[in-house]
Parts: sequence; C-alpha cells; structure tokens
Amino acid sequence: MIYIALSESLFNKLAKILENHKIKYKFIGDGETLLELAKKDPPELIILEKDLPLLDGFAVTLLLKSDDKTKNIPILAVCKYEYKEEEIKAKDCGVDDIIICPLEEEKIVEKLEKWLKGVK
Repeated sequence: MIYIALSESLFNKLAKILENHKIKYKFIGDGETLLELAKKDPPELIILEKDLPLLDGFAVTLLLKSDDKTKNIPILAVCKYEYKEEEIKAKDCGVDDIIICPLEEEKIVEKLEKWLKGVK
C-alpha cells in the first residue's frame, strides 16, 4: 500500500499510472492525517508534495524520519519544478527520492521499482 498526499491534479495523473501497474494506494488529503495514518498503519511507500494543507510535506517528512516506528518508510517528494532549492530542502528533511513534474509514467515506474518490492 502506498500513501499519496498530492494536489488533486497531480494525484489524478499518478493514480492512472498506479492503476495501470495494479499498485494499491490510498489518497490522503492533508499532512496531519498522513502523519497519523503512517504511524498507525505504516505504508510501503509515501508520495507527497511540499504544499499540503494543515502540515506541509517537508514537516511531515521530518516528523516521520525522526520517529523510530516510521523512519524506514521510503518517502518520495513530487517537486513541481526543477528548482535545486526545493530539491535540497526535500533532501535535507529526509526525503528518499524526488519526482520532478511533469509526471512521466516511465520515470514513475522506475522509482516505484526502486523503492517497492515486486513492482514490474
């Protein structure tokens, strides 16, 4: 199971890719809920963006990576633009990998293969 916390337009694009590859996911609308759910029922992977309601994606990442129960969950950040500053901030707070928009199916699948077991 993958937890996804993205804007609706990004989520819709990513959901189609995940469905094509029969990957189960759960959409989560805000950072606080994402943090609570990840602690209660840790997913195999989290895909998020910085701009989340209630608690931003970088804050969620910092909190998850500093908790022994959730620190090993791979977190992929979706960056809307190829800004080095945003990529550096994402890496500094503990993101494991970065996906740059626009979302390309081939690149997404490559990242999923890298971080999930049994994805082809």
